[in-house]
Amino acid sequence: MEKQEKPDSRDPACQEAWKEISAYLDGALDDATRLRLEAHFATCAACQSILEGAENIKRLMNDSRAFDIPGHVSRRLYSKLEQHLAASRNTSAASDEIPVGITGDRVALGSHLIYFWERDDDFARGVRFLYPGLGKNEHCVLFGHQEALEKVYATLRADGYDPQELIDTLKLTVIPRRWNARRTISDITDVVQAALRAGASCIRFLGNLGMGADPLPGGEDDVLELEAQVDAVIHGLPCVIVCMYDVRTLSGRMILKGGLETHHLAVCSHGVQSNPYYLPAAGHSHRQI
Repeated sequence: MEKQEKPDSRDPACQEAWKEISAYLDGALDDATRLRLEAHFATCAACQSILEGAENIKRLMNDSRAFDIPGHVSRRLYSKLEQHLAASRNTSAASDEIPVGITGDRVALGSHLIYFWERDDDFARGVRFLYPGLGKNEHCVLFGHQEALEKVYATLRADGYDPQELIDTLKLTVIPRRWNARRTISDITDVVQAALRAGASCIRFLGNLGMGADPLPGGEDDVLELEAQVDAVIHGLPCVIVCMYDVRTLSGRMILKGGLETHHLAVCSHGVQSNPYYLPAAGHSHRQI
């Protein structure tokens, strides 16, 4: 049977999969429900992608490097990680700025940038934001709808990276687009905290916003809520977020309210610029944390 390419919010099977995915990963379902979900994952590519993203997040959270361990447990568990971080620290001085990758600029930790794209080469240029952090003592996070994720994977492969290897070695965490801002923020918060506990010096977060094959999970207002809450999540933390907006598919309202009014920096063809349309009060009005 051919796999269903996109989740259907009206489909009870998709609804059940999204509702029970945490319990499924925890092994807390009865046999009948577990078998029913496994049958659905086998035929729905979109729900399978969400499952894989949730597994990746859980794996990062459960990684022994991400949490303190009792003093009597052998410190050898940390040895490789400590050696890796020490080598990175020896080759670069501590800084409160990181290279943006898309341009030659550096941006301060805590920055939230907007990047509008229309053509494939624009998109590939945006993915370069991840490159300075891959293989370093940073952690990269990728968020977006399925078409955007696949497009990022293709770009990484074209530039010599193996996306699956990056995921398997905990250099990259993928968060598929979910129902609403609250669930997405919960995933982002978990990943950021786990990566910092594991010793990451910085978290690079690349978000992709576009319609893709599906409508926005929670509607446009939910996206505005997400943008505002992300600011709160990274406040005071060594994180930088670049949000890539697909101008071909998004409404004018989303470009204005979600893109221009909620990001204090913009990535332009000639470099990173202060965004004159940024309205801090507009972002704060959406916060419900």
